[in-house]
Amino acid sequence: MREAFTLHLKPDENMVAETQVTKVIVYIEETNSMADVTFPSLPHVVSLLHYDDVTGTTDSLHPPAGYPIICVTACNTKYPDYGKTGSICVSEHINNTLTHYRWLISAPAGPDGVTSPMREVDFDTFFTSSKKITLDSVYFQAGSRVQCAARAVHSNGDEGLELSSPIITISQEEGMCQPRKMGTVGAEPFSAKLRYTGADDPKHPNLIKVTVTMPHIDGMLPVISTRPLMNFELTLSPDGTRVGHHRCSNLLDYNEVTTGHSFITALTHSPESMGDTAPYQFSNSLRGNSTLRFYRNLNLEACLWEFTSYYHMSELLTDCGGTIGTDGQVLNLVQSYVSLRVPLYVSYVFHSPVGTGGWQHFDLQSELRLTFVYDTAILWKDGIGSPPQAELQGALYPTSMRINEQGRLVVNFRTKARFRGLFVESHSGGRIKTAATPMSSMVMSVDHPGLTFNLTLVRSEPTYNQPVQQWTFTSDFAVRDYSGTYTVKLIPCTTVQNMEYTLPPVCSPREPVTFDLDIRFQQVSDPVAVEFSLNTQMFLLSKRSLWLSDGSMGFSQETDVAFSEGDTIYGRVMVDPVQNLGDSFFCSIEKVFLCTGADGYVPKYNPTKFEFGCLADSPSLLYRFKIIDKAQPETQARVFGDVSFNAVLAVDDPSAMSLVRQPGSDGFRLDSTAMFQVAAGREWYIHTIYTVRSKENANRGIGKRSLEYHALVSTSNDLALTPSSGKSHRSRRSTGDEVPEIAEDIGADNNRGTNIMHIALDRTKRRVGGSNELFTDGLETSGLNTKEDEDGLVTVVGALVGLLLTVLIIVTIILVMRSRQKDGKKGWIEGVQEVVKGSVSTEPMLVVRMQDCHNSSEV
Repeated sequence: MREAFTLHLKPDENMVAETQVTKVIVYIEETNSMADVTFPSLPHVVSLLHYDDVTGTTDSLHPPAGYPIICVTACNTKYPDYGKTGSICVSEHINNTLTHYRWLISAPAGPDGVTSPMREVDFDTFFTSSKKITLDSVYFQAGSRVQCAARAVHSNGDEGLELSSPIITISQEEGMCQPRKMGTVGAEPFSAKLRYTGADDPKHPNLIKVTVTMPHIDGMLPVISTRPLMNFELTLSPDGTRVGHHRCSNLLDYNEVTTGHSFITALTHSPESMGDTAPYQFSNSLRGNSTLRFYRNLNLEACLWEFTSYYHMSELLTDCGGTIGTDGQVLNLVQSYVSLRVPLYVSYVFHSPVGTGGWQHFDLQSELRLTFVYDTAILWKDGIGSPPQAELQGALYPTSMRINEQGRLVVNFRTKARFRGLFVESHSGGRIKTAATPMSSMVMSVDHPGLTFNLTLVRSEPTYNQPVQQWTFTSDFAVRDYSGTYTVKLIPCTTVQNMEYTLPPVCSPREPVTFDLDIRFQQVSDPVAVEFSLNTQMFLLSKRSLWLSDGSMGFSQETDVAFSEGDTIYGRVMVDPVQNLGDSFFCSIEKVFLCTGADGYVPKYNPTKFEFGCLADSPSLLYRFKIIDKAQPETQARVFGDVSFNAVLAVDDPSAMSLVRQPGSDGFRLDSTAMFQVAAGREWYIHTIYTVRSKENANRGIGKRSLEYHALVSTSNDLALTPSSGKSHRSRRSTGDEVPEIAEDIGADNNRGTNIMHIALDRTKRRVGGSNELFTDGLETSGLNTKEDEDGLVTVVGALVGLLLTVLIIVTIILVMRSRQKDGKKGWIEGVQEVVKGSVSTEPMLVVRMQDCHNSSEV
């Protein structure tokens, strides 16, 4: 190729120069002509298995299915005649590493030997490319015809001529992972497993391990996602919608995930594999890193895919489309559980020139169920051709297969009539000409004689010239295993050559054309639900800064503190942070009780032995208070005697918002002063009821009477004072084997449980002053012992007061008795002696404030 320009010469104005030629054409030749750069010989297509021995043998002419193929150009050192072509490539300055490649594919030939035209593969997936020196095995199958086109490139980057290789056919007899029966379509069942790793796992502690195992067939592309799979032309492409929609799937490369882990990792081969099990299986230069990362999950020797990933609980819920299936179900008296359901969609995808978007797929669906059991004594809530002998010919192409929500088989397929006319459902409707005997298209299976099907024509090309039609059939019933041979009988309807297409079609029905479709398809068993225990902790703290902290430094060093009179007790309930619930679940305190046992009794919660902690009145409890009730604050106790509890939930404390915003934690605070209103020797216990719920249901507990968590901790506050020997109706409800009214709702139906914890009181720093001592009338005083010096002081003061009263009474009697008789005087003197005797008593007097006692048993 050359360019030219014309130079025009004008006469000299001074008439000095003599001009003989007035026009000159100048040609510019191209130094490096593009047409000159071409490969010396045609490229060859061989299997990557035979890359080191590219010859004209049968193996190279018919590469095995299931393994990549490679385009070997004449400038490749592996080329059979490279000894002759290599020097030409050097002299032509051809850089083989810059070669541009294209691949062309044709569907397998039909039984009649009719082949389809070659079509360029112009579709790249998220892990493969159709413009590389190798073509991945997902693009072809047994019987496919393949051809490569290679364009030579000059060392300076200029592109040259393109040469195409001879067409080769993929072997139908040899393959890496052949199906059980050649010619069958469908999918083998897969296996999905879940396991909670626990805290002892050295690499992935406290995570949910998801493992999906799938059998491999040559040409298959396995797709796993927690979102519905559709439109594979877009789903398999590098398009960004794949990344945004399928966040928990094997469709994302390791650098595209938004979760902590992914099915595809940065590793390019399995750590268990020692080198290549097949030639160039892990060759980065020939196959590419992204392809190797994906195929790392394939055990080619076992023909088995295994995809493994790890997720936090919150990721399964927020990123993977999980839903709370059962929130607040109770397993037994001391266990409850939350069930999380995660959908799992699995598709077996094959490249198909006739499939929608170039792919045919077989879809399965399952559901991963994770059940979290809380056993810490705390309950939670929260192309097939027609037979050769057939008069009329046609072809049937399965495009997709799935099992619907009712467990029924749904098969989609396309047909192409190889006659003038079309296939019809029935000849009796519309303007279709009728025959003597009614006939209709149908589907039947000799392997499932009791199974009937509903066949529907979805759409048809508006032509009589060999139209392509789309069909679907659905089984009327569900069975576990659909594997077998299915016979599809379609009614061909022919027309004359000069007839135009009309709707409804006008045609003449003929004898049915039969297609045999071999299917292997089974229902997938539901995975076994995974259970693990979730630890919930409760702490009583003395430091407000620690109470409001995120807990990253722990609380163990502050939990054994003893509280002095006047201290503030900070209570905190939290989910064990190592179990990675994230922000998907919230902890909420609902009620707090305080109680102390009589005669050294330690409250316990054991419903089978009729022990209910601080929840119900009992002869073994001296005092019991409800100091916090989120749902009914009007029923909670405000004071003990004249000392206020000052009990406040963290959610009601504006300065405690940093604690409230922590999803897995909640807290409360109260003053310890009221706990010192009884004598030394009394141990107090605090009983906290709280809930752990999903984020959507975090506020359900407010206003509800049915609660889920109970934790009991030792302390000394109570709403109402309930003596163990009290004569009210409350004590009668707790006698014998009768379950107390407050505890009747504890159990499976109402999601209740309990846990008990003790609080230590430091009485060495107690404030001196008898006015703070509270006494209760009608109660035993043996438990209200005072110090020895206080008893002496009371005795002296009582004696002095008695003496003064005696003197006054004697004087009064003398003045009065002067006018009375002697016998009367004696009676009065005896009365005075009785009074004097009582007035010097050293027994303490107890005063009990009994208001609101009728509310003390409410939860």
